[in-house]
This record gives sequence, C-alpha cells and structure tokens, in this order.
Amino acid sequence: MVCVVLETVVIPNATPFAYMVAWGEVLVGLGLIIGFLTGIAAFFGALMNMSFLLAGTISSNPVMFMIAVFLILAWKVAGWYGVDRWALPKLGTPWERIRP
Repeated sequence: MVCVVLETVVIPNATPFAYMVAWGEVLVGLGLIIGFLTGIAAFFGALMNMSFLLAGTISSNPVMFMIAVFLILAWKVAGWYGVDRWALPKLGTPWERIRP
C-alpha cells in the first residue's frame, strides 16, 4: 500500500512535496525560534524528523528528535520566554491557571 501511494502520488508530484517539506521546516524553525506555539511546532518538527529517520537518514536526527520530544513534554515551560507567554492566554488555553 505504501509503495503504491509513493509511486502514484508522491513521485509524480515531487516538486510540490519538496516545497511542502521546505516550508514546513521554515515554519517549524520560526515557531521554535520566536516561541510561538512551541509544543505544536516541536511536534511537527519531531514528525518530520522521524520521517527522515525512517527514510534512512541518520546524521544528527536522533539528537534533534530527543530535543523535540523534551520540548513537546515541556511546552508550557518552553514557551515562557517566547511569544507563547502572551499568545496562549489570548488563544484561550489554560495558561493563566498554570502561571505563578
């Protein structure tokens, strides 16, 4: 089933998929740098990283995956120094009850 999807959908449309990967990396990076929706950005970064790991690329991906997992687990603390400090209360998350 996976090979059929790759052969019929992904390979013929390699250019749009390449743009989606590149823009996904840029958006995850910006989300983590400015601290906006840190947990969500870390989740999608870990998802892309796991996809690269399962595709056979090794390099620094295991280390980056572990960092992403720690950011996902600590998303409330990770967003304290970023935009999440002000954005999450505006979005209606339970941030106000957790802040000291």
